[in-house]
Formats: sequence, C-alpha cells, structure tokens
Amino acid sequence: MAYALRNLQVQIDAVKQARQQLESNQRLVSKGVLAPIDIIAANTQITTFEQSVYTAQEDVTRAENTLKTLMLPDRTAAEWSRPITPISEVSLEAPRVGLEIATAEALKNRPEITQLQSNAEINKIDERYFRDQTKPQIDLVGTYTMQGLAGTATVRPTNTTSALTTRVNDLSALAGLPLLPVTTATNTVPSNLVGGYLNSLGNLIGQDYPTYRVGVQISLPWGNRVAKANLGRTLVQADRIKNQQAQIGQIIEAEVRNSLQALRSSEARLASALATRQSAEQLFESEQRQFRAGTATFYLVLQRQTELLNARGRELQAQTDLNKAISEFQRATGTTLSVNNVSVSDGANLIKTNIRRTTAFNTGFFTKAEEK
Repeated sequence: MAYALRNLQVQIDAVKQARQQLESNQRLVSKGVLAPIDIIAANTQITTFEQSVYTAQEDVTRAENTLKTLMLPDRTAAEWSRPITPISEVSLEAPRVGLEIATAEALKNRPEITQLQSNAEINKIDERYFRDQTKPQIDLVGTYTMQGLAGTATVRPTNTTSALTTRVNDLSALAGLPLLPVTTATNTVPSNLVGGYLNSLGNLIGQDYPTYRVGVQISLPWGNRVAKANLGRTLVQADRIKNQQAQIGQIIEAEVRNSLQALRSSEARLASALATRQSAEQLFESEQRQFRAGTATFYLVLQRQTELLNARGRELQAQTDLNKAISEFQRATGTTLSVNNVSVSDGANLIKTNIRRTTAFNTGFFTKAEEK
C-alpha cells in the first residue's frame, strides 16, 4: 500500500515536471527561440507520463481493496467508501546484528521451536505413563464404612421345643408318665437400634457399627500388547520430534542467513539507487540549463527527464525492498512482535503499547503520526 501510494506520487511529480517544461517551451516558441515541434514533443512526454499515473492509480486501488478485505468485517462496512492512507514512517534503519547472535535469537524466539519443545515434554509424560503400564502393579486397598441402623422392634414369640421333646411327651402321655415342660422365648432388639431417623443418624455418627476392609490387589501385565504398543508409539514419536527439531534448526539457520544477506544487499542497492537518483537530478538540471542556453536539443532534455523518473522509481523500489528485508529478518529471528511493541499475555490476549504504525481515513498523504 505504501509503495503504491509513493509510486503514484512519483508519477504525478513527473507529470508536473513535464507540464512545467511544456510551459517553458511555449514561452520560448513565442519568442522564436524554439520550433513549434518542441511543443508537440513536450505534449507527447506529458501524455506518456499520464499513462504511468493511471497505471499507478490502479495499483493503489488494488492495494487499498486488498487491505480493506483484510481489515473490515464485511462488505457493508462504511470504510469501503473511504480512502485509506498509511501515515506512519517507513523504517529504513537495518538491524546491526551478527550471524551468531541472530541465529541464537531465532532459536530462542521462533514459535516452531517452542511448539516442538512442548510436544517433546508431552511425549515424555506419555512415555513414562505407558512404560508404567507395562510393569506389574500392586495396589493396597483399604475401606472403612459406617452404618446407621434403627427402626421399630417387632416382637415374635418363638417356640423353643424341639421335635425330640414333643415325641417324648407323646410317649410319656401313653405310658402315664409326667410330661417334659414346654418353654417359649421372644426375640429382643438392642435399645439403640429402636427408634427413627434421628437414632439412625446417632448410630452413624457414633460409629457403633463400623466395617473394615483391607486387601492387596496385584496385576500382572502378561501379554499386555496395548500398553506395549502405546509405549512403542511414544518412543517413535520421540525420535520423530528429535528429527523435526534438527530439521527446523537447519531451516531457521538458512532463513537467518538468507535474511541477513537480503538485508545487506538491499542496503547496498538503496545506496546505489540514491546515488543514481541524485546524479540523474543533476544531469536533468544541467541539460535544462544547456537547452535554455541553446547548446542542447529538447530531445536530450526529454531523455534526461525519463532517466530521472526511472531513477526515482528504482530508488522507491529499493526502499521498499529494504523495508521488506527488515521485516523478513525480524520474522526469521522471531522478533516481529517485540520490535512492534506487541506482548502476548495469558497465551491468548494481544496487548499493544506504544503503537507507531497506524492507518488513517481521509487524511493527508505521508503525514507523520504522533507516538502514542
């Protein structure tokens, strides 16, 4: 988005410069210094630059719509009808970090490393658990229960005379002998068991009828193929995590090296592009002075003007490439959040502080944002 807007500004400046040249040619033609064909050449230069303006405007619209698609919740948002202008400064200050420090920072900050470490810790827990499942298990089992008993007593007379006593009495009666005495008895219930709900609670609290149970339970995992299979799976997973850690380490090493090289190359290209643009400006001004003095042709002025436009475009592209290289280096070293003053809290909520990069609607182009 920023590149598209700046490129549009470069193209607009080129059109303004070409129109100033046209006005100068018209004055010189009116004085008889130049031929009328130079006015046509100047108009041709203006229309050529205007084509670049229209193309740059289309690029701005596409970039703006892409940004709105990422930012806005739906197509009915009011911001769809409002232009977006980035007002934060583009950072062109490249980090000065050595390869060893950058690699160490990346290995410490990259989320892939943290994720693999968490997976390794979880897998170690699973390995210890499944390894224990393959061993004999001895459990000491003990229980202690209490009962609260109470109720209404039911008296039932019970005849305690046995069948032998009854037979003897029958024979004694036939022989005229005295009979054996017949006795009866009743069942008696302890007094603490006679009562209602409160008596039952009292017996429960008083622990009058406890039950104890103590035992040893031994489990022998003979042929426990499920536990062995789970253990084998965790061992394989541990080797896989180690391989992934080594692979991720190599990928991070390569990304850090590539980003550092891109950073240095972008800096060098920007320095060269800056020098080229300054030289092109000097050549264009010199050619204009020679043209006014009558020692140069208008064709050379147009050529210098086109070269200046191209030099400004290459400088803008070099600035954008350097900014992208800085962002890529921050991503490779895992410092994107910290550099932009973003901290992660509670593993879910993002807290932003001291924001510099903002977006404004209907504001002036390249307005410097105040720090918050």
